[in-house]
Amino acid sequence: MRLVSLRHVQPGMKLGRTVFTEDGKVLLGVGMLLTERLIGGLERSGIDSVYIDDPRTADIVVEEVIRPQTRQVAVEAIEKTIKQITNSNKLARKISLKEMGLHFQRAFSSILDDLMLNKQMVGHLTTISTHSPSLYHHSVNVAVLATAVGMSMGYNRTQLMQLGIGAMLHDIGKVSLPEELVQKKERWTEEEREIAKQHTTLGFNLLRKQHDISLLSAHVCLQHHERLNGSGYPQGLSGKQIHEYAQIVGICDIYDSLTSPRPWRKRYMPQDALEYLLGSGGHLFEHTLVNAFIKHIAIFPIGSSVVLNTGEIGVVYKVDPDYSHRPTVRILKDGRGNDVHTPFDLNLKENIKLFIVGFEDDELFSLGGMDEFTPS
Repeated sequence: MRLVSLRHVQPGMKLGRTVFTEDGKVLLGVGMLLTERLIGGLERSGIDSVYIDDPRTADIVVEEVIRPQTRQVAVEAIEKTIKQITNSNKLARKISLKEMGLHFQRAFSSILDDLMLNKQMVGHLTTISTHSPSLYHHSVNVAVLATAVGMSMGYNRTQLMQLGIGAMLHDIGKVSLPEELVQKKERWTEEEREIAKQHTTLGFNLLRKQHDISLLSAHVCLQHHERLNGSGYPQGLSGKQIHEYAQIVGICDIYDSLTSPRPWRKRYMPQDALEYLLGSGGHLFEHTLVNAFIKHIAIFPIGSSVVLNTGEIGVVYKVDPDYSHRPTVRILKDGRGNDVHTPFDLNLKENIKLFIVGFEDDELFSLGGMDEFTPS
């Protein structure tokens, strides 16, 4: 299969992977033949790319690090909690979330079990299934990424549970912000950003009252926007004052935010997001944590369409964890943009004069600098 921009999707193409709504429900199933109407529906749902089943890339399998049903259970747990909080806020009632911690322990246990079974994939994540601005999917993505880092650092199961549940719930306080602010499609003003910063404290105050949720998980929610040099919020903590779990989640939060689209900007390329994080080492986050994260992310994910310096276009076929910037590419088009008669594979590790200059679907990505990026 291969990842194709929705702009390049044509009627008659077959879906290579199920497409989900922002709340984890199936939108279109794998194997479905796309029509003009279905493509229009994907566009209205904010989907910018889909995996297509292509005979030329039939042997390229984009494996999911967690099963779709595992993701759905986690998304539904977050959705249910958010709806309970929202309804309590609307009715001006005291929030009562019975068995909240138990629900999230079960949901995250499934994520952790999947990751433990796929340790080889966790060693170098090439995809986490979806890059969605949805709070639901963002929360699951951050939990997967953070847990991968925790596993690489030798955390035991109890530590991974504390870290992972904290990651899943790191933004839960946003539900208590003014609805018009959360739903706003334009960039926040400085005044709105100051209001939004309250989500860390709001989330902490909610989680610390739940007896089935570790206080360390609650502190992830409180501290994930704190920075090593004291420039973060809400308390302006610095250095060792910030818990390691919170730093890990802060790193993963930034990466997933950058590589997901927003109404006011396109998503950033993975290598740009990683470069931003690399520059933050020793400044915003501990060097060791940034390096542990970077080792687990493939710059050019399997299934993505890339352009070589020769102008040839192909699909990433394999990624060597030790040489993630030089994957094996299945060439589909020559330097003039014509389809090649017989697709062939190029191992860029062995062809040192060849290198990737970008993605075929660059229109999906922001090509500007990071100066406009301000984590919220």
